Amino acid sequence: MFSRISIMLVVTALLCSAAFTIGSRASVRQSDEGGIPPQHALALALHYSQELSLTTDELAKLTQMRDEMASEFAPLKKEAEAIQQRMRALQQSGHPDEATAKQLQSEGDAVGSKMQPLFERYATEVGNLLAPDQREKLLKLAEANAPKQEAQDFVLMELLQSRDQFDITPQQFTKLQYLQADFIRAFAPLREQMELLQIEVQKKFGKSEGGPPAEYRERGEAIQKQVAALQAAVSEHAVNDVLNQSQRTKLDAFLHGDHSSASSGG
Repeated sequence: MFSRISIMLVVTALLCSAAFTIGSRASVRQSDEGGIPPQHALALALHYSQELSLTTDELAKLTQMRDEMASEFAPLKKEAEAIQQRMRALQQSGHPDEATAKQLQSEGDAVGSKMQPLFERYATEVGNLLAPDQREKLLKLAEANAPKQEAQDFVLMELLQSRDQFDITPQQFTKLQYLQADFIRAFAPLREQMELLQIEVQKKFGKSEGGPPAEYRERGEAIQKQVAALQAAVSEHAVNDVLNQSQRTKLDAFLHGDHSSASSGG
């Protein structure tokens, strides 16, 4: 569970990541955990070290793992962020080129293919290190503190990423790209608000074990809700205004976990 990462998120979640962190103090934790994703099993195990009753030896091994993972993850994160910046520039140009967009998607998939085994390998190492009761407790802690919005699908991005699976035509793909450009423009001020809030929290509470007060978490959660509403609105336009009935049926099967039906068209 902890090791699962959607390759699609490599080129899109970096755009939205700030909006899904501050409510669970992940923005503060990310710098503490060497820049590795705060929802990864390794970061979680270190964050909940007291709750898991980690021994001195376990803590030392996890800390070493964190440093090693951070070193491996840093260049991949930098590469993914560069792809995301190029994608944003393309969409904000107002004239998204399909060939360039496909190239960026391909590059993002390649980075994601490198990230996935990295995340899985270190998650497996954490699982092997912890005792069964510690693993069970960590899973429950992770589920209890995970931001709710992360479980939601960003339907527009699913369609862009899986265009062949849903038989998206070139004309439809262009319309989806324009909707993505609309989303990026609308998201920009929300991203700025979240980044400013993160800077303020890091400056005031970065070294505080208790994390930011409820006031700051509530501000972060309010921005989260705006982002979720924006994603839902643009995705609704994509589904209702771009897809045909057959594609909507496939999408519904895909979102409800029936990927075989979505792939086969039934």
